[in-house]
Amino acid sequence: MGLLSALFLTLLLVTGIFLNHPDHWQKIGFTLVRADPAVKGKIWAAKKDGLYTSLNSGADWNELEMLYPPQELTDIVFSPLKTQHIYLLEKWGRLMRSVDNGRVWSSLPLPFDPQTEMVELKSLSVGKGENIILWTTAGWISSNDSGLTWDKTYFHPKQTDLYQRIISLHNGYFFGPSFVWVYDFAALALLILIITGTYLWYIGRNSA
Repeated sequence: MGLLSALFLTLLLVTGIFLNHPDHWQKIGFTLVRADPAVKGKIWAAKKDGLYTSLNSGADWNELEMLYPPQELTDIVFSPLKTQHIYLLEKWGRLMRSVDNGRVWSSLPLPFDPQTEMVELKSLSVGKGENIILWTTAGWISSNDSGLTWDKTYFHPKQTDLYQRIISLHNGYFFGPSFVWVYDFAALALLILIITGTYLWYIGRNSA
């Protein structure tokens, strides 16, 4: 029973580490693709840790040089009247905007910290007057002045879905994306204990 339990726990530990870092063991392509409404043949696309553009409908790609490349983008949105205004939304962090078709980017301050509140940023909508609606796992917030101030009437972080909280606790994101590595270290330490414990059991069994 001990050996079977050790084998099962080892399987859980190893697969859990792999699931937390899929980009290190499998080839991940684009996670998000958007067509530029103003330039024919231009496509914007995101990977887990970067933003890319193509000027020939996807035949060739170039990564945008950014001081802090976006991480885990969940949405790319163009302003309906000023298509050179582009918005980027990260899953666990920033709402970014460029007013010059992607040459310079700035972060729009949010009225909460997604990591601290354990709130995942899901999608974005931009209206004709640059009014913004940001949908999250805890409801939505809106801005009528391009992100300078926000209305949190329909935002309830304490009512975040229980399933989402359990998942984030299980994979380490409960304490922020960087805490996943702490979970991995703990899993590796436990795996070492299992292996060395099994080896000690084997030696003791043969010497008996």
